[in-house]
Amino acid sequence: MKCYTFLVKIFIFLYFFLSGVHAFEIIRDTELEQYTDDIVSTLLKTSDLDVDDFNIYFVKSDEINAFVTGGKNIFINTETIIKANDYREFAAVLAHELAHIIGGHIFNTSIEISNLSNNALPIYLLGIVGIITGAADTGLVGIMVGQASVSDSFTFYSRTQEASADQAAVGILCKNGIDGSFLVDFLNKIENIDELNNTEKPNYRSTHPLTQKRIVWINSSLQNFNDCKFEIDEKLQKRFELLKAKLHGFTHPYHETEAIYNLSNDIDLYANAVSSYFQGNHKISIRNMKELIKMYPSNPFYNELLGEIYFANNDYDKAIKYHKEAINLIDRENDLYYMMMGNYLLTTENSYQSIEAIGFLKKSIHLNSKNAYAWYLLSRAYAQVDLIPLANYATAERYFLTGKRELSYEFAVKALKQIEDNSPEWYRTNDLIEILQKEVSKR
Repeated sequence: MKCYTFLVKIFIFLYFFLSGVHAFEIIRDTELEQYTDDIVSTLLKTSDLDVDDFNIYFVKSDEINAFVTGGKNIFINTETIIKANDYREFAAVLAHELAHIIGGHIFNTSIEISNLSNNALPIYLLGIVGIITGAADTGLVGIMVGQASVSDSFTFYSRTQEASADQAAVGILCKNGIDGSFLVDFLNKIENIDELNNTEKPNYRSTHPLTQKRIVWINSSLQNFNDCKFEIDEKLQKRFELLKAKLHGFTHPYHETEAIYNLSNDIDLYANAVSSYFQGNHKISIRNMKELIKMYPSNPFYNELLGEIYFANNDYDKAIKYHKEAINLIDRENDLYYMMMGNYLLTTENSYQSIEAIGFLKKSIHLNSKNAYAWYLLSRAYAQVDLIPLANYATAERYFLTGKRELSYEFAVKALKQIEDNSPEWYRTNDLIEILQKEVSKR
C-alpha cells in the first residue's frame, strides 16, 4: 500500500461557525515545518519558551486565517503564507498567535464562555483532544468545539483580547529583530483582498476586530519601540519565496500556478514541478527537479520531491536513492523523512530492505511516537520478516493511538504471549495492557 508522502494529509471534522460539518485538511511537510520552526525560534529568543513548547499545524485552505486553541496549538492556513510577500508578514501573524497563548487568552476565554447562556452559538474553537499525525488510513482526529455567545459582552471581550495580542505581537517582533510594521502591512493586505473578493466566508478579518482599529493599536505600540526598523534577512526571504512557490503548486489549480510562475528561475521551476506533479505531468516535474538539483545539489527538499515523483511512477530504486540523499543532506532529523524511507523500502517487498525499513521506522517513531501511520508501516515490516509478535505489538500501538482500545488490547495480549521477555517492547506491551485494563474497569 502506498503512502501519500509529499504533503501528508489528515482530515479533521468539526462544527465551525454556524454551519454543518466541515473538513480541515491538515498537511505535514518537512520544509514547511522546519522553516516555521526557525521563524518561531527567532520570535522566542528573548523569552524563556522554546519552539518545542508549541504545536503548529497547517490547514490546506484558500482562505487567509490563523487561530489558536487550548494546549498551545497554533493553526495556520496555507493561503496566509501564500498571500504574504515578505517572510516578516508571516512572522507577524505567528507573533500575534504566540501572543494569544503567552497571554493565556484561550484559558481566559474558556472561563468567560462558561459564564454565558446555553443559547450560545458554535463560533469559537476551544480545544484539541489530540492530533495523530500520519494516520491517513485510520482514525479521524477528535475535536472539541466550544461554544461562544454572539452577545455584545463576548464580542467586546474577544476584541479586547485581540487588541492585547496585537500590542504584545509588536513587542515580540521588535525585541527579536523583526520590523513590527509588517503586522500593519499584512492587515492592510487582508483588508484589500477581502474588499476585492467581497467574501462572506469566515476569515481572518471576520473573526477579528475591524482592521483599521487594529492598525491604530499597533501603531500606538510601535511608538514605544524607536528602533524597530530592521533589515531583511535575505536567506530567510529566499527560503520563504521557495516555500510559497511549493505551497502554491500544491494548493492552487495548475493553470493558476503556470500563469504566476512562468519564468525559468529556481522559484518558478519549483512551483511548476509541484503543480505538474499533482496534475499528473510527471515528465515536467522530473525535468524541473533534476534542473534544480543540478543548480543546488545540497538542497534536501529537492531530492525528497524527486524521490516522491519516482515513487509515484513505481520506480522504487530511484525513489530510495533520492530520498536517502535527502536524509543525508537535511540538517536536522525528521520523523516524516524516516517514515517515507521505511515506506519506500517496504514497497519493494525485499526481505533485506524490509529489515532496513524497520530501522528507519523505529527512528521515525523515536522522534514522534504519535505517528500512527509509522506504527502501521512498522507492523507491516515486522510481518514481512516473520516477526509476528513484534508486528502484533506495533499494531497494538497503532490502535491505541487511533482510539480503538478493544483492538489494541487484543493485539497487546497476542504480542505478550510470544514477545521476548524484558525487551523494550515487552515492557511497553505490559504498560499498554495495564492502561487498557484500567480504562475498561473505569467504564
